[in-house]
Amino acid sequence: MEHKAAVRRPKIGLTLGSGGARGIAHIGVLKVLEKYNIPIDYIAGASSGAFVGAYYSLNKEISGFEKICLGLTKKKVLSFIDPINPKKALIAGNKLKQEIRRILENKDFNDLKIPLTIVATNLENGQEVRIKKGNLADAVRASIGIPGIFYPARLNDKWLVDGGLIDATPVDVARDMGADLVIAVDLTMGSNVNFKDPTIVGTLMQSFDIMRTELTKLKIQSVRGLVLIQPTVDDKDEIDSLRFYEAKRFIKAGEEAAEKAIPEIKRKIKEFS
Repeated sequence: MEHKAAVRRPKIGLTLGSGGARGIAHIGVLKVLEKYNIPIDYIAGASSGAFVGAYYSLNKEISGFEKICLGLTKKKVLSFIDPINPKKALIAGNKLKQEIRRILENKDFNDLKIPLTIVATNLENGQEVRIKKGNLADAVRASIGIPGIFYPARLNDKWLVDGGLIDATPVDVARDMGADLVIAVDLTMGSNVNFKDPTIVGTLMQSFDIMRTELTKLKIQSVRGLVLIQPTVDDKDEIDSLRFYEAKRFIKAGEEAAEKAIPEIKRKIKEFS
């Protein structure tokens, strides 16, 4: 009697890109992937995507993180800001790191349910740093350190800054982890900002957004087996990447973009098998 070969599904990697508060859109994407039972074998995250990725890799659910983000207010967000000597940066980042440590329960990479790689940038030589071991909060803090805004993080004898500086949507990292199919959530600029009177923070954030958007365009073009999800939010007159207290609209944007991508994801999974 002839036996049919077992159907093998592709190994699926999820890339969660950087984008400040826009990273909350990753929650909406994950909610939809859960809804359609899309399996995730690997996660690669940069900046805010590293934080969401760490939570999901640790808990294999996103509802808890959604609840935390929906509870954010302007006052709560401001409470995480700890000013530092302006010759060094605008924010020390210690208060935020404490909150990240609390949310991630002070766990490390050994505790993860899904393999995770967090991307940061070596400030001294410009090289990409892929963090795969150690304390999760330390790795996330290093990856979210926007240059000029946050004081660089010291980790493994390196000064590290935002992973989005060099790899805002690290599709290549997910591929290198072993993914046959990569679902990439890209949060680089989707629209213009109408400045009324640019501030130093606004100027730094917008400059950073412009740079990583152009780099991401080049990188994504060279990757095969990729499903790109690009959440877009309503027209804005300020920097979206700072508005953490508007979680609801970012989550909705992530859900809408992911729903549109589900047919393509299912098609690619079927093609592989």
